[in-house]
Amino acid sequence: AQIEDLAPGARRLISYALDLDTEVVAQSTGSSDLLVSCKLTKGLLLCTRKLARSQTYTVKNSGRRQKKVLIEQTYDPLWKLVEPQQPAEQTRDLYRFVVMAQPGRPTELKVSEERRLDERVALNNLDDNTINIYLNAPAVSQAVKDALGEIIRRKREISDVVQARQNAEQQIAIVDQEQARIRQNMAQLERNSELYNRYVQKFSEQEDRVEQLRREIARLAEREQELRKALDDYLLRLEVE
Repeated sequence: AQIEDLAPGARRLISYALDLDTEVVAQSTGSSDLLVSCKLTKGLLLCTRKLARSQTYTVKNSGRRQKKVLIEQTYDPLWKLVEPQQPAEQTRDLYRFVVMAQPGRPTELKVSEERRLDERVALNNLDDNTINIYLNAPAVSQAVKDALGEIIRRKREISDVVQARQNAEQQIAIVDQEQARIRQNMAQLERNSELYNRYVQKFSEQEDRVEQLRREIARLAEREQELRKALDDYLLRLEVE
């Protein structure tokens, strides 16, 4: 083995041989994402999640005597070590765990870590499907669920008004197409013909209908703005845990 220069009192591990009787298999045993808490404040949804991950090391000792095996795992300062509670050693970049491997049978070491993750999401950016996820989450308080339910109700009210306005605009577009056809037909007719007079009457009725639709569109647009402002004000006033 090659030994590098060391400061007085420093310690290093030195690899110097390969143990053919010992095998270590590392396997990730999955990860989880658990919602811990949520609160609403000034138009924001603030959530805390607990992320968990684990790694299982299986040591197989084919020799005839017990062996002390040192297992290294990368240290990440963002993750907290849960199991085991303490490593045998820790460097700047690594955890080191000791496993006493008995001969003839596998020995397991499970290393579990967790991490708290804070999230900030603007409530206006949440769609109904995302809100429903929080409504069904056990970690979310009833007060927060009630507020989220009110947000869904208000958004649906806005959506209904928008849909009604769009329907009115579509009706005007249909009338415009119909009037363009009528104008073409009228250009081919005598002004004193019965069909021409019928077209004039229909055209007049359609103009009355268009005027009515335009008034309805203006009313709906105003109502939409009122509802959006009311929703924004409601979101900014929210302080719920």
